[in-house]
Amino acid sequence: MITFACKEIGVKKKNSTADSYSNLKIDSVIEEDSLKISDSLMIKYSSKLLWFPDLENKKLLKEIYSGQNIIDYSKEGLKKFLQDEKKNLYGQLKSKKLSNIKSKDDWQYVSQMDLKMNKNDYLYIQYYNNQFEGGEKDQYHYQERVFDLRNNKKLKLSDIVSLSKEEISKLLKTNLEKTTMMQQMKKYDQKGYAILSSANIPVTENFYFDDNNLYFHYNMNEISENYDIGDIIVPISWDDLSENLKTDFKERMKIN
Repeated sequence: MITFACKEIGVKKKNSTADSYSNLKIDSVIEEDSLKISDSLMIKYSSKLLWFPDLENKKLLKEIYSGQNIIDYSKEGLKKFLQDEKKNLYGQLKSKKLSNIKSKDDWQYVSQMDLKMNKNDYLYIQYYNNQFEGGEKDQYHYQERVFDLRNNKKLKLSDIVSLSKEEISKLLKTNLEKTTMMQQMKKYDQKGYAILSSANIPVTENFYFDDNNLYFHYNMNEISENYDIGDIIVPISWDDLSENLKTDFKERMKIN
């Protein structure tokens, strides 16, 4: 079943450079369905794609839908993509001969794009995937992407700060220690605390930001494979980065 969830935020302003996309029109296409494989096994599929009727730059649209093999960015094109994706998934599962599963179970396949911010011509979208095929844990993954609508590209860390990876890594390690999660672990899970506090924090392009901080989002086992704690978000305040912020970014975000 395909549904269209309309989330209109107006129409793009014409002949304007400051916040010209603040009223960008955004819709979404949603496909939800279920398939009974056997008396014991039910497959549930749910997927959501955002649609941007005002965006025409193909390079930018390719970046927004990167990794999904989408070439038709119209609403009908996105609808067909979701229908084909569901059909292919069902076909793959049927070929695995899962009818011999005896215990009652629901398998879930979820993917969604969510708009998190549209400000100062920066568009922040979160991509979430969750796959559960029985067992104790589901497999989920977050991807954060920020797009520069003025320059029609995905934003990189080098567009924001002029620090080296080593310098950013040190800031991440310091700020990880400050998180409530680490302070709680220090009291109640000293083994986990010791593992995470001794780990080298890799610099990831999986980031987003708001008026106060730059956030780095780490998925399961990306900081340490020796301790499974799920996904972790490490913030670095603009105050900590102020002297090393790129001028254009600092001015657009109105950071003092």
